[in-house]
Amino acid sequence: MSDTKSWGGSDYLLEDCMKILLKDLDADQKKALDSLGEALNKAGHKDVPNSFLIRYLEATSYDATKAFEKLTVFLKWYTENKIGELTMEKEPKENLVMQKCIPHSVTNGYDNDGNPVYIELTGKIQCALLAANISKEDFMRCHSWGMQQMLARANESAKKNGKPIRKFTMITDLQDIGFSHRAGLPYITATMSHDDLYYPKFLGKIYIVNGGYLFPLVWSTIKPYMPQWICDSVEVVGDAKTEMPKYFPKETLPPAYGGTGPEVKVLDTSDLKSAAATTYDGEELTEENIAAGDKLEITIDAENRAGTFGWYFISEGDYDVGFSVSVEEKDGTVVEARKYEKLITDKGMYTSKGPCKVTVTWDNSYSFLTSKTIKFYASVAEVNNAK
Repeated sequence: MSDTKSWGGSDYLLEDCMKILLKDLDADQKKALDSLGEALNKAGHKDVPNSFLIRYLEATSYDATKAFEKLTVFLKWYTENKIGELTMEKEPKENLVMQKCIPHSVTNGYDNDGNPVYIELTGKIQCALLAANISKEDFMRCHSWGMQQMLARANESAKKNGKPIRKFTMITDLQDIGFSHRAGLPYITATMSHDDLYYPKFLGKIYIVNGGYLFPLVWSTIKPYMPQWICDSVEVVGDAKTEMPKYFPKETLPPAYGGTGPEVKVLDTSDLKSAAATTYDGEELTEENIAAGDKLEITIDAENRAGTFGWYFISEGDYDVGFSVSVEEKDGTVVEARKYEKLITDKGMYTSKGPCKVTVTWDNSYSFLTSKTIKFYASVAEVNNAK
């Protein structure tokens, strides 16, 4: 089946990428492609671009029947929403609101493998402003526009590098992430469901930078909604300035990640419709009372692989309490992730080398009369660590 301009521009249809990729299909894959094309023709879908067929064949391990079911849903969405018109020159006007509420870049370059890069300052997303200033329908159209730009850039890279480019890479920066960002969960789940339907497996690697002590909470919140292939794509980066240049040319990365590329702009939001202030209500925190002369100890296991641990606590009434975090690695080595100290509040994180057990201790044994009430959060995210 031949591509046609009625579906959109050649870059957005990955025409150059397809010319390279189609040459490398084996006999079974070519048979599945022909079978899917014939089924679409019989169903009245004429001249569907090869890039659409390949997208859903790859997503279904070249099962033409399953690909047909998913592709027909995609074609209905694509034509009804005029996705082929979402070019760089026809950026939705609402995208400026998106940029203000979700600082991001779709034009920062490529990774070392030629995949286009999307950078998002997730920790600086203003969830309340987003909800107050853009409808869910416009939000998804702006998101689709961004995905179309990543497709076009993938085709440009394929043309330049002479190899198929079928994915994009995401850098998500969690600096300044807070408990209140849980309000953004509906947007996250909506985009993941959307992309699983219409851009299946287009997202490649996801690099998490500046994860901070709340990363395990963020991970445990969104992981249940993520397809397994996305979970397997996530890698946590320790020191961004030293580690990120291993995977990206310096001209792609902003200076904060060890590069020479442009910064992701954080735009002024003073002209947006104000939103009701949201405050953290503490619902994620566990409350415990530690009697005088007693202590509280909890253990957290990363049973399967390395884990990133995060913790936060605050003692009510400004009373200090002895606090420490120790990690027993699989080989028996014990690491003091947080040395014992009398504190009123603390937060921190630790990334283990492999499966391990973390012990978090609040020690009130030195107090003869005063009990201490603490509110705390402690969790682990078992994800890949960038090597």
